[in-house]
Amino acid sequence: MRSLNLSRARGARRAAGAGPARRNAPLGRLAATLLVAAVATIGPILEGTMGDGRGWTIGLLLLLATPSLARAGGPRFHPLDPETYIPATYFLSVGYSPILRLLSSREFALPSHEALAMQVGYAGAVGCAIACTALSRPREEPDAERLVPSRSPRAMHEQDWATIGVGLLGLGLVVAWIATIGVGRFFTMNYASNHLEEDGKGLLTSGWYLVGIAIVYLVLRVASLRKAGLAMPKGISFAAACFFVSILLNTVMGRRGPLVWTLLSVALALHAYGIKIRRLWMGVGIVGILFYGIAVEGARAKQGSGFEAQISSAAAHLDRVENPLEIGELKRIYANLVIVVNEEPPIITYPGESWVNAFLILVPKPLWSDRPLGLAQRYAQWAAPDFARHGGGFAMGAAAEGYLNIGLAGTAVEIGVFSALFFMLPLLAAGSRDASLLVRAAAANLASFAYNQFRGELAALLKITLSLAIAALAVHLLTSLIQHIRGGLLGRHPMRKAAGPRLRGAGIGHPSAPRR
Repeated sequence: MRSLNLSRARGARRAAGAGPARRNAPLGRLAATLLVAAVATIGPILEGTMGDGRGWTIGLLLLLATPSLARAGGPRFHPLDPETYIPATYFLSVGYSPILRLLSSREFALPSHEALAMQVGYAGAVGCAIACTALSRPREEPDAERLVPSRSPRAMHEQDWATIGVGLLGLGLVVAWIATIGVGRFFTMNYASNHLEEDGKGLLTSGWYLVGIAIVYLVLRVASLRKAGLAMPKGISFAAACFFVSILLNTVMGRRGPLVWTLLSVALALHAYGIKIRRLWMGVGIVGILFYGIAVEGARAKQGSGFEAQISSAAAHLDRVENPLEIGELKRIYANLVIVVNEEPPIITYPGESWVNAFLILVPKPLWSDRPLGLAQRYAQWAAPDFARHGGGFAMGAAAEGYLNIGLAGTAVEIGVFSALFFMLPLLAAGSRDASLLVRAAAANLASFAYNQFRGELAALLKITLSLAIAALAVHLLTSLIQHIRGGLLGRHPMRKAAGPRLRGAGIGHPSAPRR
């Protein structure tokens, strides 16, 4: 009887323990994807009932929240989780401006021509939500022993030197581009002329991607050492600081993006690595980025007229801002989508042309001077020829590109492919347990461009992906070369290596063995 009662007690404990886990278990991928499909039907139903773009707007918000609710591991709205971050960046490109306009209108309605644009934005939201939900998976703890080698953990290793070398190569390419312009002229050009000088010199200006890889890798290297309870080599922190300062040159050039994408890629990489970033600091960062963007936009008006004139122009622009919630760039992106949807400019000769041209544009211009023009260039020439000739351009937007190619289905497909291949999978790779620091750095850099490329086109995203892939490959090859050279030298002059200190385990703050 005693054994029978004990057996029943054990069985009861097992049943009691299994119950809550079974109730709180997250949805499977198939069930979560079906949930997205069910939510996708709400938009058309609400629009048929409410009209004036209100149904599309409410449906879009529901769709972009669904991946965070149906994510693997349970609902969570952390801004750096891929299921939240990717839909949020898509929302900025198509939804922020019209929703702000809708809320500020007396009738709580959009004009009919804007409602058509919201329908296109809704189609993209369907593709984004399906991609993010179908690929979702729980975050994994990194393999600390793999990322911090037990031999000489405090020393700089071959890949550290290789990454610094590739970062210096990137800076060299940028310096070479500036030299082709002339240092004096470079600092006296206006913003449009600066863009014109980049035409046909993409190989040199891609040096910034090499610098970006180096910054994120070195920051992760410091994080991995801190996580293992070790001090960081001074060379790593010094190199990271120097590369980061070099990024500030883009601010002088009137560019906001490079600094923002660098900070964002660092945040994404650290979050995927398991470093907790408080939401308070993220909020402060968002506010800081907002004012930084407004100031740089104001400084552009006097670019080339000296730093004092630019600073004064930036301060005056900040003073003129009445409502910081109205972001000019987002308004322009949405306005271009409205024009594309309603006027359907004749810049596509056959369905899918811009997607084909996106791969052809990868051929360097010096090798093919008559290569096809990008969709944004064609749109600028159609909308404002004089502005285009003077280096001006308009953000086309991935939703608009997909619509021009094959309508609403094209928008859903393009946004879904962007979300899955270029943003979701890289972030999953950056959070994989066995991912190396180099893979994490390259993946976080690519994913950081999510907003920038939702407001762009496929051709630009392919260029960024190729540049980052070349940067990662260069680090890998240079690492192999340094290892080969060092191995040959050690073979000639063998040295006795001192045993390195014991490392902490994968859990932060829990040593795998007591220190001696």
